[in-house]
Amino acid sequence: MRKRNRVEERMEEDEVQEIRDMSPEEEDLIHRLYCLLGDRWKLIAGRLPNRTAEEVEKYWKMKEIENIEKNRNIYKPICIKPSPFFKFSMHN
Repeated sequence: MRKRNRVEERMEEDEVQEIRDMSPEEEDLIHRLYCLLGDRWKLIAGRLPNRTAEEVEKYWKMKEIENIEKNRNIYKPICIKPSPFFKFSMHN
């Protein structure tokens, strides 16, 4: 059982390494096609030689998680209480 878990972990590490080995051109194309097609991974993978839909989807989800973790501290709500002298007007 332990040996099987180690083998599975190595396989997962190899998959992650393959995903990380995407070229900048592939990354750019995936990003542009995702913006155009959404999460239609099979169509996107069809434009990338030697990439499967599963690889492309895993890559995209990994990048999303990295971006969320990187930007976690950026999107903090700011509450500002206007001073009593502040007047909001729609007219100039």
